[in-house]
Amino acid sequence: MRVRLPLGLAIAGALALAACGDRPADSAPAAQTEPVEDTRTVPSEAAAAQLEDGSAPVEAPLTGDAATTMLTQLAGLGGAMHAAVELCDPTIPADQLAQAKTRQQQEFVKMGGDAAMFDREFASAHDKVRAQYDSATPAQQQQMCAELESMASSAPAPATE
Repeated sequence: MRVRLPLGLAIAGALALAACGDRPADSAPAAQTEPVEDTRTVPSEAAAAQLEDGSAPVEAPLTGDAATTMLTQLAGLGGAMHAAVELCDPTIPADQLAQAKTRQQQEFVKMGGDAAMFDREFASAHDKVRAQYDSATPAQQQQMCAELESMASSAPAPATE
Protein backbone atom coordinates (compact mmCIF):
# COMPACT_ATOMS: atom_id res chain seq x y z
CA MET A 1 0.00 0.00 0.00
CA ARG A 2 1.27 3.45 -0.86
CA VAL A 3 -0.26 6.63 0.57
CA ARG A 4 1.06 9.67 -1.24
CA LEU A 5 2.14 12.50 1.03
CA PRO A 6 0.44 15.30 -0.96
CA LEU A 7 -2.86 13.45 -0.74
CA GLY A 8 -2.41 13.08 3.01
CA LEU A 9 -1.85 16.79 3.23
CA ALA A 10 -4.88 17.42 1.04
CA ILE A 11 -6.94 15.37 3.47
CA ALA A 12 -5.62 17.43 6.35
CA GLY A 13 -6.55 20.60 4.50
CA ALA A 14 -10.03 19.34 3.66
CA LEU A 15 -10.63 18.29 7.26
CA ALA A 16 -9.30 21.61 8.49
CA LEU A 17 -11.64 23.51 6.20
CA ALA A 18 -14.54 21.41 7.42
CA ALA A 19 -13.54 22.15 11.02
CA CYS A 20 -13.53 25.87 10.31
CA GLY A 21 -17.20 26.07 9.42
CA ASP A 22 -19.29 28.42 11.50
CA ARG A 23 -22.43 26.29 11.66
CA PRO A 24 -22.83 23.13 13.76
CA ALA A 25 -22.02 19.93 11.89
CA ASP A 26 -25.49 18.50 12.47
CA SER A 27 -27.43 21.49 11.14
CA ALA A 28 -28.74 21.45 7.61
CA PRO A 29 -27.67 24.16 5.16
CA ALA A 30 -30.14 26.95 4.50
CA ALA A 31 -32.55 26.18 1.68
CA GLN A 32 -32.07 28.12 -1.57
CA THR A 33 -35.39 29.89 -2.14
CA GLU A 34 -34.47 32.10 -5.10
CA PRO A 35 -32.75 31.21 -8.36
CA VAL A 36 -29.04 31.95 -8.12
CA GLU A 37 -29.19 34.65 -10.80
CA ASP A 38 -31.78 36.57 -8.69
CA THR A 39 -29.63 36.52 -5.54
CA ARG A 40 -27.71 39.71 -4.84
CA THR A 41 -24.70 39.91 -2.58
CA VAL A 42 -23.83 43.26 -1.06
CA PRO A 43 -20.52 43.69 0.79
CA SER A 44 -20.53 45.37 4.19
CA GLU A 45 -19.50 49.04 4.33
CA ALA A 46 -16.08 48.07 5.71
CA ALA A 47 -15.53 45.48 2.99
CA ALA A 48 -16.67 47.90 0.29
CA ALA A 49 -14.24 50.54 1.60
CA GLN A 50 -11.35 48.05 1.48
CA LEU A 51 -12.28 46.99 -2.02
CA GLU A 52 -12.43 50.59 -3.21
CA ASP A 53 -9.06 51.64 -1.78
CA GLY A 54 -7.33 48.31 -2.51
CA SER A 55 -6.31 47.77 1.12
CA ALA A 56 -8.10 44.44 1.62
CA PRO A 57 -5.72 42.11 3.49
CA VAL A 58 -4.59 39.19 1.42
CA GLU A 59 -3.22 37.02 4.23
CA ALA A 60 -4.59 38.50 7.45
CA PRO A 61 -3.68 36.47 10.54
CA LEU A 62 -6.46 34.88 12.55
CA THR A 63 -7.19 36.31 15.98
CA GLY A 64 -9.34 35.55 19.03
CA ASP A 65 -10.22 32.41 20.98
CA ALA A 66 -12.00 30.72 18.08
CA ALA A 67 -8.95 31.27 15.88
CA THR A 68 -6.65 29.86 18.55
CA THR A 69 -8.85 26.79 18.85
CA MET A 70 -8.88 26.35 15.08
CA LEU A 71 -5.10 26.80 14.83
CA THR A 72 -4.58 24.29 17.64
CA GLN A 73 -6.78 21.79 15.79
CA LEU A 74 -4.91 22.38 12.53
CA ALA A 75 -1.54 21.74 14.15
CA GLY A 76 -2.90 18.59 15.80
CA LEU A 77 -4.41 17.40 12.55
CA GLY A 78 -1.06 17.90 10.86
CA GLY A 79 0.69 15.84 13.54
CA ALA A 80 -1.90 13.07 13.36
CA MET A 81 -1.69 12.87 9.57
CA HIS A 82 2.11 12.94 9.70
CA ALA A 83 2.14 9.95 12.07
CA ALA A 84 -0.43 8.08 10.00
CA VAL A 85 1.59 8.54 6.82
CA GLU A 86 4.79 7.48 8.62
CA LEU A 87 3.14 4.34 9.96
CA CYS A 88 1.14 3.34 6.91
CA ASP A 89 3.66 4.17 4.20
CA PRO A 90 7.21 3.80 5.50
CA THR A 91 8.57 4.22 1.94
CA ILE A 92 8.10 7.99 2.13
CA PRO A 93 11.52 9.48 2.94
CA ALA A 94 11.94 11.18 6.33
CA ASP A 95 13.24 14.35 4.66
CA GLN A 96 10.05 14.62 2.57
CA LEU A 97 7.94 14.34 5.75
CA ALA A 98 10.15 16.92 7.47
CA GLN A 99 9.70 19.32 4.54
CA ALA A 100 5.93 18.87 4.71
CA LYS A 101 5.99 19.60 8.45
CA THR A 102 8.07 22.74 7.86
CA ARG A 103 5.62 23.99 5.22
CA GLN A 104 2.69 23.31 7.56
CA GLN A 105 4.43 25.24 10.33
CA GLN A 106 5.13 28.18 8.01
CA GLU A 107 1.48 28.32 6.96
CA PHE A 108 0.44 28.03 10.60
CA VAL A 109 2.57 31.04 11.52
CA LYS A 110 1.20 33.01 8.55
CA MET A 111 -2.30 32.37 9.89
CA GLY A 112 -1.38 33.93 13.24
CA GLY A 113 -0.11 30.99 15.30
CA ASP A 114 3.32 30.74 16.82
CA ALA A 115 5.91 28.09 16.07
CA ALA A 116 6.08 26.82 19.66
CA MET A 117 2.31 26.22 19.74
CA PHE A 118 2.51 24.39 16.42
CA ASP A 119 5.35 22.18 17.63
CA ARG A 120 3.55 21.37 20.90
CA GLU A 121 0.20 20.49 19.29
CA PHE A 122 1.79 18.67 16.35
CA ALA A 123 3.93 16.50 18.66
CA SER A 124 1.02 15.75 21.01
CA ALA A 125 -1.27 14.53 18.21
CA HIS A 126 1.60 12.69 16.51
CA ASP A 127 2.39 10.81 19.73
CA LYS A 128 -1.27 9.93 20.35
CA VAL A 129 -1.68 8.42 16.89
CA ARG A 130 1.55 6.44 17.25
CA ALA A 131 0.42 5.13 20.65
CA GLN A 132 -3.00 4.12 19.26
CA TYR A 133 -1.35 2.37 16.34
CA ASP A 134 1.23 0.63 18.53
CA SER A 135 -1.44 -0.67 20.92
CA ALA A 136 -3.70 -1.91 18.09
CA THR A 137 -3.75 -5.46 16.82
CA PRO A 138 -2.24 -6.11 13.38
CA ALA A 139 -5.77 -6.35 11.93
CA GLN A 140 -6.70 -3.00 13.50
CA GLN A 141 -3.48 -1.46 12.17
CA GLN A 142 -4.32 -2.74 8.70
CA GLN A 143 -7.83 -1.27 9.01
CA MET A 144 -6.44 2.11 10.12
CA CYS A 145 -4.16 2.23 7.10
CA ALA A 146 -6.93 1.09 4.75
CA GLU A 147 -9.14 3.92 6.04
CA LEU A 148 -6.31 6.41 5.50
CA GLU A 149 -5.76 5.13 1.97
CA SER A 150 -9.50 5.32 1.28
CA MET A 151 -9.62 8.94 2.49
CA ALA A 152 -6.55 9.78 0.41
CA SER A 153 -8.03 8.30 -2.74
CA SER A 154 -11.30 10.19 -2.31
CA ALA A 155 -9.66 13.53 -1.48
CA PRO A 156 -9.59 16.23 -4.17
CA ALA A 157 -6.30 16.57 -5.98
CA PRO A 158 -4.07 19.21 -4.36
CA ALA A 159 -3.82 22.52 -6.17
CA THR A 160 -0.61 23.10 -8.06
CA GLU A 161 1.17 26.39 -7.78
